[in-house]
Amino acid sequence: MSSLKKLASQTAIYGLSSILARVLNFALTPLHSEVLAKEEFGEATDIYSMIAFLMVILTFGMETAYFRFSKDKDLSDKDVFSASTSWVLGAGVLAIVAVLIFLDPLACLLQYTKHPEYLIWMIIIVAIDALAAVPFAKLRADNKPLKFVLIRFSTTGTMVLLNLVFYWLFPYFQENGIGESWLSSVYNSNAGASYMLISNMVGNLVMLLLFAPDLFRIRLTFKKSLLKKLLLYSFPLVIAGLPGIANEMANRQFLKFLLPDGENFTALGIFGANVKIATFMMLFIQAFRFAAEPFFFSGEGEFKSKMAKVMHYFVVVQAIIFLGLICFLDLIKQTHFIDEKYWEGLDIVPILVFANLLLGINFNLNIWYKLKNLTRMGVYITSVGFAFTIISNLILIPKYGYIGAAWATLISYASMTAMSYYLNQKFDYTKYPLKRIGLHLLTVLVLAYISFYVYHSDLLISSICFFGYLIIVWFTEAKTVIKSIRT
Repeated sequence: MSSLKKLASQTAIYGLSSILARVLNFALTPLHSEVLAKEEFGEATDIYSMIAFLMVILTFGMETAYFRFSKDKDLSDKDVFSASTSWVLGAGVLAIVAVLIFLDPLACLLQYTKHPEYLIWMIIIVAIDALAAVPFAKLRADNKPLKFVLIRFSTTGTMVLLNLVFYWLFPYFQENGIGESWLSSVYNSNAGASYMLISNMVGNLVMLLLFAPDLFRIRLTFKKSLLKKLLLYSFPLVIAGLPGIANEMANRQFLKFLLPDGENFTALGIFGANVKIATFMMLFIQAFRFAAEPFFFSGEGEFKSKMAKVMHYFVVVQAIIFLGLICFLDLIKQTHFIDEKYWEGLDIVPILVFANLLLGINFNLNIWYKLKNLTRMGVYITSVGFAFTIISNLILIPKYGYIGAAWATLISYASMTAMSYYLNQKFDYTKYPLKRIGLHLLTVLVLAYISFYVYHSDLLISSICFFGYLIIVWFTEAKTVIKSIRT
């Protein structure tokens, strides 16, 4: 099997499970957007943005560090697994204790004085997610897709089931007078976003149980020199990851703190609901990432000559996804994927989808410095993006609200992509087919603009734009893609 064919097959195996799990989660968006008020949806959006930020801190880059050192001939895989997992376990326990001790001041600072329990559930969710990061990495490294899929679906399935119970079944019981004797003791119709977090927490506990056999095998005693090696490798990833996740999530915090009380969580709700549509682009990026990291770190063959091809095909697929989402956004709207009270924010979707496309390009560009142990390069890249994030959010949000937050996201991701390309060309030159990539991006941008902004998602025009581009891709790319997979 060729290396590119192997990468494609691994993307399908691990990516499909992740995509299906995400789709199950996305399937709840119509329900959540309907039953939750804008402010409540905004609170959920805010909590999950903080979860993403805390995940970077608690995992401490140990997932990537495990990939890097588990195949080292001078080290034991069991020792690397134990050291990396023990570090994350200790960090999670300390984080939970800290939140419990300082709950009141944290609730006041983060504007959750009415719901301080949100912060407790949040930190438990993060701690368990972080603890599972290295075991999931081990499953990928050991090529155990069935167990990977089983745990993913068990976790997500539990979360989805509980959400349906709390937001659909129990309200149905209440409206029809079913189980009145016990329903009031387990269900509160005014709980808002509480049940989203409770469902997530219970789902994570199921995941923890499924990983219990692996976790019980870790040894809490290990060589300090090994842990030091892991930390020295992962620390720059954390420093890079913090501004990196801030580039992705900080706009939520800027919306919360820069807009007036009463408007901030409403704007967050509108922004968060429309981000759900844009996040469809991230499904393919995540699928690719699951396969790409173990593929590139495996040491099989000389990847430098293939990275340009991978980037080219990756951009083509992303361009198709981008154009499809924008051209058929009106169809997505008609499915009530998000409730109509959030439709006023649909104008930000093309901006956010293209921003996510650039983020995918940036991920591909960043592979080289991880392979060469030059993880400090990630710090430079994300720091540039973080600077643009701060400046653009401070300027745009007070004047344009959530629309400004969307443009700030695009500006940040564009700056990181430019910086990543510059560093790659300077320190590890790779000859990317810039003209072909640029033509694809320019073409889909023009077609998306015509479809969405000129003809306002007219189905006929949008179909012509989308299928016209597919024809272009077929005649310009099909032969080379088939040839690369076969060789």
